[in-house]
This record gives sequence, structure tokens and C-alpha cells, in this order.
Amino acid sequence: MCDLSICQEALNRDPVLYLDLTEAVRRGEGHVVAALPHGALAAFRNYGRELGFTMFADDLETAQALLSLLPPDPGFLTVHEDIYRAELQKRFGFDRLNPCWQLGWLRPAPPPLPDVAADIRQLNQSHLPTVLANYSLTDEEYLSELIGRGELHGAFNGNTLMAFIGRHAEGSIGLLEVLPQYRRRGLATLLQSYMIGLELSRGRVPYGQVFDGNDASLALQQSLGMSRSMGLLYWAVRDD
Repeated sequence: MCDLSICQEALNRDPVLYLDLTEAVRRGEGHVVAALPHGALAAFRNYGRELGFTMFADDLETAQALLSLLPPDPGFLTVHEDIYRAELQKRFGFDRLNPCWQLGWLRPAPPPLPDVAADIRQLNQSHLPTVLANYSLTDEEYLSELIGRGELHGAFNGNTLMAFIGRHAEGSIGLLEVLPQYRRRGLATLLQSYMIGLELSRGRVPYGQVFDGNDASLALQQSLGMSRSMGLLYWAVRDD
């Protein structure tokens, strides 16, 4: 079976940047499609199906070799360089690369949970309308599936949902949203700390992405002790 040992030196230059690739493979939620000295392509696989791909390539020649292995519609795709932006547009019709910082928790113990007046519980389908009304970066089907699999958690005051967070299908922590009327109560810190602890308890390295320019979210992550990548990761996007 193909592994990442051939490109380990390249991956070691910025370990946090490549966590979405290396951690997915380590967890068994992804597998290596191809690995070369200066690049690798991995497929995300979870919930019994292929979800998409992630790759890195140090040069255009390596990128072209790896891109040739992708299906005509690779679905969800993250890349770690923008040097092959034109290739992604030409081959697959990706119009944009949305830049993100990758963050990872590299410590053995989780951050302490702050003293915030809230209970943390898994969401159920009755909470889907509230999630949809407050989170617009994905669709109802995906959110409903995550809820059904127990991947979304909320901060509650009694039966009132005040904030939520989740684990994406490919393995990253995300979907963090505090409802407007409950902001500035420490709920984001509470939920992010909780998810870091939950992932660690399951033997995973917690990681996630923050859009470049989202300074408030980046500050939150780093205040907790999350390590930031040196370089940017990119989500490939079609504008249709």
C-alpha cells in the first residue's frame, strides 16, 4: 500500500499545514492515492464513501502528475499551494482558491473548559432549522447527515440552543457558530475547547481551518493554544 514516507521530508517543513492530509491517512479516514518526493494526493473516505481529495505539490510537474490521477469531478478538493491554480481551472473548472490557515492542537492535554453557564449536548434533527438559519457555508443534506451521525454539538441553556460546533465529514473541526443574541459569553471558547478534548480522547490530532482574513476566529484558536500553519491551504471552488 502506498504511504507518505517518500515525501515525509517535504511534509515536515510545515506539519500543521498538512494535517488535513497526514491526519486523515493516519486515522484511516483517508488513503494515499499517490506519493512522490515533492507531492502527494490523498482521498478522503468516511461514512462508507469517497468524499473528496487533498494534495500538495512543490512544483508544476509534480502537480500535473498528481492531478492526472483525479476523476473528472473530484468533488471536495483542498490544495496546499496556488502555483497550479491555472491547471485546476483548466482541468476541473475550479474558478477560485479560497485561502485558509490550518490550525492544529499539538499538545498532549486539552485546554481547560472555561467556567461558562451552559450544558454541552449532541444536537438532534429538531435543531436543524436553527443550524440552517445560522450557518450558510454548506447545505441542509450535509448538516442533517452530520447531526444524524452525532457530529454536531451545542451549548444549551436548558432547551435553548445558544451555539454549536461540529466535526466535518473529512475530519476537521468546524461549523462553529454562536447565535447573535448569545455572543460575548465565552461560548465559542467553551465549544472549541470541548471539541479539542473530544478529539484527543478518541486518539485524534484536533485540527481545523480558518479563512484568511477572519481575524476574530484566528485569534480565538490561537488564544487556546492551537498552532497555526506557516503557509496557507486552499479550498478549490466553482462559482456556479
